[in-house]
Amino acid sequence: MWGWLDGVASAHLTLDDAGRASGRFLRQGWYFMRARTHLPPPRPPIATGIGQARESRIDPAILDDEAALFVAQLAVPAAQRSSSDRTTILLDVSTGSRADVSPAPGGGWIVHQHGPSRLWDAVEEAVLLWQEHGSPHQSAFGLTATRERQHVWLGDPTGPTWDLPA
Repeated sequence: MWGWLDGVASAHLTLDDAGRASGRFLRQGWYFMRARTHLPPPRPPIATGIGQARESRIDPAILDDEAALFVAQLAVPAAQRSSSDRTTILLDVSTGSRADVSPAPGGGWIVHQHGPSRLWDAVEEAVLLWQEHGSPHQSAFGLTATRERQHVWLGDPTGPTWDLPA
């Protein structure tokens, strides 16, 4: 799995007789060159400070952690990430949604969000859930794929899940 936030993880899947593939993500990643069709779409000019503002519940530097970035990508699979100075920017070109997180004047972080999808809200919820479960490595996650659904789960298939775009 390699998304536009640049989170990377590889899973070893086993196919059962019903056509369901399932397995865990590996501790060591396998990296391949992306196919041209998997490259992100061109993004519009980046503007910050647009939309509703509030305090962020997480420090955007958490996305420097490989596992946290993986979890953030599960939450916003169509988003791209950029940065400028000390600002983290998320853009979803398909919906026009955007979020930017910058240092707040009095400490902490301020997030601005605009568009139909609240990108940073989704990232925060996923990262906080991951932290509640002990901030595990990607190898604590698994993937199940059927004809109807592809989803990532934490711990075991009955744990927290994130649907993947098909």
